[in-house]
Amino acid sequence: MKILVTGASGFIGKKLVQYLLDKNMSVRVISRRLESLDNFEHKNLEKVRADAQKYEEVRDALKGIDIAYYLIHSMEGKSKDWKKFAEIDKRIAKNFADASTECGVKRIIYVGGLVSVPDKEMSKHMSSRKEVGDILKTSKAKTTILRASVILGKGGGGFEMMRYLVERLPVMICPKWVLTRLQPIYIDDVVEYLYECLNYKETEARTFDIGGPDVLEYREMMKEYGRMNNKSIIMIIIPFLSLRFTSYWVDLVTPIKASLARPLVEGLKNESIITEKSIMGLIPIKLKGVEESLKLSVYEDDKLEFTNRENYLSYLVMVLGIIGILHFFVDQRLMMFLPITGTLSIIWLSIIGAGYYFIKKKARLGSLLAGIAGWSSALFWLVDSMYLISYLPQIGPYPISKGITILGNYPDVNTSILNIIGLCVIAILLVIAHFTFYDKELYTKQL
Repeated sequence: MKILVTGASGFIGKKLVQYLLDKNMSVRVISRRLESLDNFEHKNLEKVRADAQKYEEVRDALKGIDIAYYLIHSMEGKSKDWKKFAEIDKRIAKNFADASTECGVKRIIYVGGLVSVPDKEMSKHMSSRKEVGDILKTSKAKTTILRASVILGKGGGGFEMMRYLVERLPVMICPKWVLTRLQPIYIDDVVEYLYECLNYKETEARTFDIGGPDVLEYREMMKEYGRMNNKSIIMIIIPFLSLRFTSYWVDLVTPIKASLARPLVEGLKNESIITEKSIMGLIPIKLKGVEESLKLSVYEDDKLEFTNRENYLSYLVMVLGIIGILHFFVDQRLMMFLPITGTLSIIWLSIIGAGYYFIKKKARLGSLLAGIAGWSSALFWLVDSMYLISYLPQIGPYPISKGITILGNYPDVNTSILNIIGLCVIAILLVIAHFTFYDKELYTKQL
């Protein structure tokens, strides 16, 4: 029996390929970038370069294949582009279905998404996954579809998003999708179902729902993960938070890119609970509950490794905060304008503190907050120190202004020195914060 696995470098694909190889099965994997498959080495493994959007390459990859696992999913990008990604998904599925028919593939096994609502109420993300399954069924190959609820496991987008949110945010402002009920399933159980479908003829040309034994809300799963890691979280639910805002927030706080966070979050809008349980009778495996799944997914000794740039940025943020505090002891003008200056200073120091916290958590939000604190400080200190630059009686016959001051009168010598030191620190901080914020590889490699 010759097996083809698409999406072999993905979350499910990597596990499945290794499982099949451990069973001493003959496996062919395809990818546009073969280097993404470098971790796989086995005498029974064949690697083929192929672009799933090109029919001829898909057909060549399917020649001699008996069973094909379809794990391709391209629904990642901006919301306005989802229609385009959905069309790509459908085109790839059509190529695969037609090529499977031409090459005489006996079976196709596909992992789709599980939703418990009518088709017209499905999110765009889940609707696209259902369409892919429908297209694959047009092949003469007998197509098995496993509709999976949220899949838990290290490296899975849904799990990693939850993990980082819980570990980095003691207080969360959440959209209403955290109230959605789910039936999570552990990645190893999904892989076992995929393998056992080969051994049960009754699974051919059928659609099954797969999920674990527990049904719970997404927020309950987050709290359970927090409890297991001794992290107490406070969740404030705001029903009107938009998908775009939520995905950008996830992008800033976790290594999950906004383009991937959108379909993950959008998919959680629909309840995901098993309504069809026949596979449990056909393939009686011992499914893991949420608690056991989370324990198996917990990262042990997960020590964060910081780059020099991140370390420098954290030091500069601390120095900036110290300079700001010193201003209250040196600049008597600040005391004259209480409580306005005091309130603004507390807000500024809060941004500094939050920036330092998120830098140490390796979140992009840290460098963003450092930049906000830096630019606001630079604006104040530059304007307040303009008199040093422009305080000249005249240049030739032209009179010159005595400068600008924000707090009623000009800063004294000590305050001016602090301003100049602060501006030097900010200049370096802003450069480092900029390059750190836009270093995508720095954050995504945490996954």
